[in-house]
Amino acid sequence: MDVHALGWLALAAIIITMITIDIVGHVRTPHEPTLKEAAQWSIGYIAMAVVFGGIVWAIWGGTYGQEYFAGYITEKALSIDNLFVFVIMISAFRVPRKYQQEVLLAGIIISLVLRFAFIMAGAA
Repeated sequence: MDVHALGWLALAAIIITMITIDIVGHVRTPHEPTLKEAAQWSIGYIAMAVVFGGIVWAIWGGTYGQEYFAGYITEKALSIDNLFVFVIMISAFRVPRKYQQEVLLAGIIISLVLRFAFIMAGAA
């Protein structure tokens, strides 16, 4: 699959925008999230992933669309494993409930940066 450089820049801009929304929405106003709020954020992110997969499917075809959704489902399953690690770490360090979102977001951002670095090193 050949993706134009503008496509990669647009994807990077979308990811940075999403992280910024998370930081502004959660870190600036630490609070204890309700189940309803967590469900709304989850539904929103899942919907964005499905729409993105639909765009991949429509532009580059079913093969790449299926590969995207297979990767997405795999990553979603692995994120549940990561969730247990975060819960253990947050409990061990006794992070107050209202700051847990901030700690979780920091962990996610660090993991994204490290994943990007390892992918770039592997690609080189």
